[in-house]
Amino acid sequence: MAGIPTVVFGYFALFYVTPLLRDTLFPEIQFWNVLSAGLVLGFAILPLVSSLSEDVIYAVPQSLRDGALALGATKYETIWRVVLPAALSGISAAFILSLSRAIGEAMIVAIAAGRTPTWPPEFLKPVETITVHMVNIGTGDAEAGDFIWATIFSTGLLLFGTTLVLNIISHFIVRRFREKFE
Repeated sequence: MAGIPTVVFGYFALFYVTPLLRDTLFPEIQFWNVLSAGLVLGFAILPLVSSLSEDVIYAVPQSLRDGALALGATKYETIWRVVLPAALSGISAAFILSLSRAIGEAMIVAIAAGRTPTWPPEFLKPVETITVHMVNIGTGDAEAGDFIWATIFSTGLLLFGTTLVLNIISHFIVRRFREKFE
């Protein structure tokens, strides 16, 4: 699933998820909308979350598992009371890093969420995200050196700052709640 281009995910959201939502739950949903883009984007970052979380879970020392089993815990109890609490900081960091990845995603939301700047955003209507705003300006007719290009750099700086803050929070969570096994 991680090898599927995000363009394919965007068209999947537009032509399959939106009609499914319209037929089942939300008859008033518009063709371009935030809900279908968000659902498919969440599905698209699942490989990243699961891969990072798996690495963190396997990093928990085998001696902790063996110790819990030796004390009479079942495999289920060992997982829920020993392994997951020991890996919780890393799983939280994996979630935040994946959220950073989702914030920077352009193609899924450019195709499925539309390109209409609206405030306040509504889930059943089209919106323009930060990355889509950058795409719209970058593919326009502005000449090199025009002032409009400054908005791309300022928007990119805002996007970079947002993901940097999320990565710093992730690093803080890992440092604060890290279990040291020696």
